[in-house]
Amino acid sequence: MTSSDERRAAAAALTNAALGKTKLPLLVVRRSRRHAGFGLLMGSLIFGFAVAVVWSAVESGDAIGGPLLLLAVAAWYGVQTGKIFRDDSPKLVIERAGLAMPGVAPHPIPWAHISEIRIATGFRALGGGRIDIGLEVEAFASLTLGQRWMGDPIVKRAGLSPVVSVLAASLDTDARKILDAMRHYWPPEDSN
Repeated sequence: MTSSDERRAAAAALTNAALGKTKLPLLVVRRSRRHAGFGLLMGSLIFGFAVAVVWSAVESGDAIGGPLLLLAVAAWYGVQTGKIFRDDSPKLVIERAGLAMPGVAPHPIPWAHISEIRIATGFRALGGGRIDIGLEVEAFASLTLGQRWMGDPIVKRAGLSPVVSVLAASLDTDARKILDAMRHYWPPEDSN
């Protein structure tokens, strides 16, 4: 077993322990390594470009305020993409106890607290879309949601309704597979 496999098994065991289950979850979804690697590559290229712009401004004797600001933004972006690349934690865990969103929800959201699940397909080349999950207000209020521009895969859906979006393009599992796994448990049998 490789160290990556060992880390994933350990993370799944910790997630299961947090959920109070000994049974393995139906699906554990993480950030896509390919997507994160591409972000890291872009961050490195942008940082290199910013260094070249500062160097050019210094060599030509131009004002360097603007280029230094560009360098600071590029360095910040590079640090963020590095954090995203190193993050191997589960983003979504689907199992009988509910829908767990480690880092977003303090505990699994029971299936009975989910009012709707729908897929909004996007360009297949960009990762296959998004899943919108409607929640009860109490469940929604307990969430700590991320920002799209920061690369977070679970964000608040635009509008006033208590809906979160799972952005599948940055995850290791296609939106349709995630939706299929959710449909094993939702809608709950006792919701009628």
